[in-house]
Amino acid sequence: MKDKILRHPCLPARFSGNDALFDRLSAVAECLIEANRKFNLTAITDPDEIVSKHIVDSLIAADLVAEAAEDRPSSLIDIGSGAGFPSLPIAAALPHLNVTALDSTAKKCTYMNETAKSASIPHFRAISGRAEDLAVQKTHRDAYDFATARAVANLPVLLELCLPFVKVGGIFFALKGKNAPEEIKASKNALSKLGAKLEKTDEYRIPGDDSPRYLLTIRKISPTPAGFPRHYSQISKKPL
Repeated sequence: MKDKILRHPCLPARFSGNDALFDRLSAVAECLIEANRKFNLTAITDPDEIVSKHIVDSLIAADLVAEAAEDRPSSLIDIGSGAGFPSLPIAAALPHLNVTALDSTAKKCTYMNETAKSASIPHFRAISGRAEDLAVQKTHRDAYDFATARAVANLPVLLELCLPFVKVGGIFFALKGKNAPEEIKASKNALSKLGAKLEKTDEYRIPGDDSPRYLLTIRKISPTPAGFPRHYSQISKKPL
C-alpha cells in the first residue's frame, strides 16, 4: 500500500519523500480495508482505487490547505467526513494543523478516532453531530481557519452548512465532481448572502476516473449573518 501511494502520478510534489507520512497514510488505507469488511464505510474497496480516489484525492486538497496555512498553527473542520476523507489524510500530511472531523453517524466517528490512533495522527478528533446544530454553538461558530467537505451536498446547500464554521478571512475548500460548473452558477446568491467569494477553481483528474474533479477555494469575507444555517429541512427544500 505504501508503494502505491509513493508512486502515484498525482501525488503532490510537496509530500514526496516524506517516508513517515507514507507510513501514516498506508495505515489509514489498511484500517479502511479492514473496517469495510465489518460494516459499510465506503463503496470503494479496491486498494488501487482507495489510494487514488480517497488518499491521493485528499492529498490534493491538503496541498492547497498547506499553501494557504503557510506552516502556521491552524485549525480545520471537515464537514460530513464519513470514512475520514479528506480529513484523515490532511491531518496526516499537515502536523501543524488541528483537524476536526464532523459526521452525524457516531459509529463513523468512533472508526475515525480509532484509525487516527492506529496511524499515529495525534492532532485529529472526530465528533458526532449535525452541522446545522454545531454551527450555532460558540465553540464552533467562526472558530476554524479552514473547512473542507467532499461528496456531501450541492454547493448552495454546502455553503450554508460550512461557512458558519469559518473565521472571517478563512477558506472553505469544496471538493466537487463533474457538476461543479453548474453548481457554481447556482451559488451566486448563497455566496453573497453568506459573506463569501469564490477565489479560484482547480480542475484535475484521477487515474481510473474519466470524470473531472474540482477543488473550489472559497474565501469568507464577512461574518455569516445570524439565522444561518437554517434547519436542514429548510436548507434542502429552499436553497439560497
